[in-house]
Amino acid sequence: MGHLLPNRRWARATNPARSHRLAEYVGLILFAAAIPLPISAPAQVLTRPVNLAFLAPRADLIIQGRVVEARYEGLPSYPHVSTVLVTLEVERMLRGPDTKRYTFRQYLPGGQRALKGDYTVGQRVLLFLPVPSSRGLSSPLALEQGHFRIVPDRSGQELIVNQRGNVGLFKDLPDTAARAGITLDEDHLRLVSRTRGAVPVGDFVSLVERLMLLPRNE
Repeated sequence: MGHLLPNRRWARATNPARSHRLAEYVGLILFAAAIPLPISAPAQVLTRPVNLAFLAPRADLIIQGRVVEARYEGLPSYPHVSTVLVTLEVERMLRGPDTKRYTFRQYLPGGQRALKGDYTVGQRVLLFLPVPSSRGLSSPLALEQGHFRIVPDRSGQELIVNQRGNVGLFKDLPDTAARAGITLDEDHLRLVSRTRGAVPVGDFVSLVERLMLLPRNE
């Protein structure tokens, strides 16, 4: 049959906070119609760019941890729908339950190979997650924009970067914070002057905690 090209209304999610639901619906509809899932990685659900002022107040869980298990498997009862079941050893829970481990299941819109390297045992991540959907699925908000990896630089300093290289992550943050009556200190202002690239974890987490005070707009 060849590659199935998604309709543009499906392929472009106007609200990145709900992109994970849109992605899983596409997969489940295809499975229900007895059509295999040949969607290639470039045809995954697209999201408009968002900044940290979008992610921080909207995420139901903001969790930093180490991957201790990643099982790439079909969704229970829908084995042709590709998912990854991830268990994190919690290092820091900025928002969410007080627990030592947290497990979630993410839908893979491009099939198992599309995100095979995104979760491997030993990786350290910081994720902005919604509560699981009715089918138990939970993908980072705005997909790759809400998925951050923590890595050391050559000097051993811990840095953090999302899957878009932090491009646009800090755009307009001072103005957004000021309108909400939130003050950013000098360290925050130095951080948000960056337009792309990895940044120190400690400064990033401090900024996230400040931006979590922003109103949550749907």
